[in-house]
Amino acid sequence: MFVDFFTLFHSSTISNAVRNFYSFFMISVMIGQVRVGDWDAYTSPLEIADLVEMDSLLVSATNGGLLVYDRDLDDFTTYTKMHGLVGTDLSAVAVDVYDQFWVGGASPAGFIQLLDEQFSVLESFDLDLTEIVDFALADSIAFAAFLQNLDWGIMEFRYDGEQFFYKDVYNNWPVTLNEISGLVMAGEILYVGTDQGMFSGNWKTTNLKDPANWQQDDELTGSISTFKQNDNNILMVMDNDIYEFNTMTASSNLLWDYYHDSYEIYDVIKDNEGELWGVLNKKFMKMNTTAVAWSKQPGEKFKRIFYLADGTIVAGTTTGLLFLNENSQSFTRKKPNALLMNSVTAVHVLADGRLVAGSRYGLMIKEDAGWRNIVGFDGDDLIVSENKDYSSFVADTIPVHFGNYIADIEEGANGLLYCGVRGTYPEPNRHGGGIVVIDIDDPANFTLIDTAQLDYFADEYLIVKDIAKDPFGNLWIADTYATTHFEPLKVLKTDGTWGAYDVTSSGGVLSLTPNSIDFDSWGRVWIGSFEDNNNVGGASNGGVAMLDYSGDPADPDETEWTKVNVNTAASTNTVWSLGVNSSDVLYLLSPKGLHGLSLQFSNADPVSHYGFTYYPNISFSSGSKLRIDPRDNIWTTSPTQGVYVLTSSASYWPDINGLTAENSYLLSNNVAAVAFDENEGLAYIATDRGINVVKIPYAKKNSAYSNVDIFPSPFRIPTATPLTIDGLMDGSSCKIMTLTGRVLQTIESRPDVEGYQAFWDGRDESGHWVGTGVYLIAMYDENGASSFSKIAVIRN
Repeated sequence: MFVDFFTLFHSSTISNAVRNFYSFFMISVMIGQVRVGDWDAYTSPLEIADLVEMDSLLVSATNGGLLVYDRDLDDFTTYTKMHGLVGTDLSAVAVDVYDQFWVGGASPAGFIQLLDEQFSVLESFDLDLTEIVDFALADSIAFAAFLQNLDWGIMEFRYDGEQFFYKDVYNNWPVTLNEISGLVMAGEILYVGTDQGMFSGNWKTTNLKDPANWQQDDELTGSISTFKQNDNNILMVMDNDIYEFNTMTASSNLLWDYYHDSYEIYDVIKDNEGELWGVLNKKFMKMNTTAVAWSKQPGEKFKRIFYLADGTIVAGTTTGLLFLNENSQSFTRKKPNALLMNSVTAVHVLADGRLVAGSRYGLMIKEDAGWRNIVGFDGDDLIVSENKDYSSFVADTIPVHFGNYIADIEEGANGLLYCGVRGTYPEPNRHGGGIVVIDIDDPANFTLIDTAQLDYFADEYLIVKDIAKDPFGNLWIADTYATTHFEPLKVLKTDGTWGAYDVTSSGGVLSLTPNSIDFDSWGRVWIGSFEDNNNVGGASNGGVAMLDYSGDPADPDETEWTKVNVNTAASTNTVWSLGVNSSDVLYLLSPKGLHGLSLQFSNADPVSHYGFTYYPNISFSSGSKLRIDPRDNIWTTSPTQGVYVLTSSASYWPDINGLTAENSYLLSNNVAAVAFDENEGLAYIATDRGINVVKIPYAKKNSAYSNVDIFPSPFRIPTATPLTIDGLMDGSSCKIMTLTGRVLQTIESRPDVEGYQAFWDGRDESGHWVGTGVYLIAMYDENGASSFSKIAVIRN
């Protein structure tokens, strides 16, 4: 029978052990042989928050997961939710005497997880914390500094001989704390760096719940921003001066105060020679006793600095690792091949199957070899590399200001990419355009569409929120906040001719705040807009506008406009997004939910029926999107609550709870966009924590059995992973047979699933494992089409 793996995997009856097993093989969506329900995740693990060393491995807590760099192999591996992490925005990492990694989550999700040497999750502690700041670890006890809402505290964990367990929490202080910067444990004494100075307490002989048992150091009473162990000393930055506290003598010493009243010191280390090294926001420096011995500004923004066991100094930046070559005062950069950034605002699948993602800093292209980035820079530099090494970070730089973010991406009939930009200025104020047209395979070939063609808001501020391609290849543009010329709707024909539609000629039907466009089967254009005080000059305040035209769309012979209410109650006139399915049902996403309007061929009365409102309990707001997949299922996204799918048969997929960070591998509930690879049956989901991709049972229909793929081959049994028959026609059934034609198992089609995959567990109809051998697989549909294939089975 057909199996819905997503429903199986997320069933409440599935144990954590089974979930962990399935997560092992649900990591390969891009290589072709994947099953419906399989997930993958792409993040940007470039911003280094913390780092710990174990043998040849440098393990970094980043904003895109746990980044592991093997210095011997010169190789990166990134661990995300696909590998069991609760989240991917990490703030702290440490390693204990048992070679277990302690990982802490950044704000607003302060979880704690323990991982073994192979980075498999051993324990998870999700105690409703806001952020984890630091760890202090010993053989029998561990401490974690945390923020919970506005309260700072320390959690205690104990080791029972097999594992660590949560024991207690300490958050009563002698004074009010606004920050904890670090923890150091020296024997029985726990030292805490705070914005009120250094505190210490004996964890073994006193009750640290009593604020009287915390002692504030008499000399170290300032605001401590860096607090780290250095052998028997604690190195700290207090009030922008560098101090050292000796835990053996309980005495402190001022080491350096050259920047006391000037630059902020981000982090500092002391090497084996007693030399101090530090980083500012954009400066790396070596210090002498009174000043700066030398400094460099390599171009990165610094976060941390670390001193490795072999004496190597490495800096953590917002874009990867920098290794110091002290003799030449230069750096070697080590950056993984990854996305430019985690906050992805638009996604689009090209005709050739490549994924393109947009952000505030530029474009990210997923190719067979890896990720390639095109970085926008509001300057004059054009840097395009001819030879790209996809084993590391790949990026070209172009002089383009991508504004607040890329709101939409569309591939033109000419093969160029059209990027709608939300919030930028034209020359000479910025190198910006409301639309950036670019050849992603030749990034130097780009054009900025600015006020010469687009309307704008007040001081030439350009906002384009949607670009839609009609069946003829023309691009229709939602020119939002068109308050200068009152032309909120533009069209760009395939021959390069532009056209504009204004509020007056629409009879006041058009709004100045369009943000979504689609087309019905009669060639009519549907425009959804949101309510806003800037809808002046006779413009409609939000709502839905219908345009029917004859002749040239850039210079039509006739136009007919109709205004449509979002729902019958007309309780809101805001439309966040809209789309028309193949049955001419207009779906509208509003603050009230998802509405379905059945259309008819009547311009005067285009809506024949207002249907049911779905998802009234979901918070759809600015940034919410609606997309229709190849099987007419409606995908809705929320910036706070994830993804919700209404199928073409008005049921829910995978269920009414949708896809959230809590019930799936979704990286975040802040979802900005969805795009589909209709040939492969993939849904790409853009979030503020990266991109997810999930294999869905809604690919484009196959017209023949010419692209059937059966995997794994050979099929080894017994196994919990079934054989997958991929590329089937709709309504297919399969028979597993011996070479002599004896039927061992029949896999009937399931009419309630529009899938293109069948699964066989390796058993015959009596439930017994089949033997080693070669078997025939017959595939056939209800209309008589059929095909045969062979599969080798190895029974262990």
